[in-house]
Amino acid sequence: MSLASSEAGRRLHLLFDWASAQDDRRRLALWIVVALALHAGAYTLFRLSYPVPRAARISDATLYVLLPGSRESSLIAPYLASADPALVAPEGRPNLNLPPPAIPAYKPSYETWTPVVSPLPDAQPRVVPPLVRVYAPVEVSDSYAPPPRQAAPASDTQLVFSPALASRAPRNRPQLHFTTTRGEQLAPSEFLLAIAPDGRVLHVLKNGSGQALDDEASIYLMSLWFQRGNGSAIAWGTATFHWGLDIKREKSP
Repeated sequence: MSLASSEAGRRLHLLFDWASAQDDRRRLALWIVVALALHAGAYTLFRLSYPVPRAARISDATLYVLLPGSRESSLIAPYLASADPALVAPEGRPNLNLPPPAIPAYKPSYETWTPVVSPLPDAQPRVVPPLVRVYAPVEVSDSYAPPPRQAAPASDTQLVFSPALASRAPRNRPQLHFTTTRGEQLAPSEFLLAIAPDGRVLHVLKNGSGQALDDEASIYLMSLWFQRGNGSAIAWGTATFHWGLDIKREKSP
């Protein structure tokens, strides 16, 4: 028990083994002496040994006057004449010959050339419906008139070209085989074609209603070969598909 207490006392002695207060007092006294010595040295350097500045006597201003007609005045006369502020003032420059502003050499094209304007078409007579002069009751027939029936679609699909391409229409056309889903209303599909002078189809631009058959019709038009044209310019025209009853219909997936 005594051994354990002595071991614990040794550890506490190491933990709380502070320096003696007597050593701190000696260090503080030493630093005070060093600070006083530094202050005394700085005072001696900057107040006793450094020379005291003395204010110099201000000299009197001297005014030099150039006599008219003297050699000195004749030497600086051109400088004074050129440095006169009245020469550059706006009031002193009324008679200066300023060059006129430069006239640009550009002339608008409409002053020298008049474009050719196409004449306006003849005025069409205005069609005015006849006015009803009789204010009597209008007779209405009691007989029922059935509405006009819409013409049934053609049995076969028709491909019609515009007048610009009708004269160059291909003589041999592949047979039309198109497939669509059941229940789809088939409106006519129109395409814009660009035909090369040798008869090749250069461009096929869809102008249809976005139907499923438009892609198949575009592929079909690209496979055509038109007749050779007379000139060397590209011919533009339209091709319209009027869908018939030969379109094969399948169930939608």
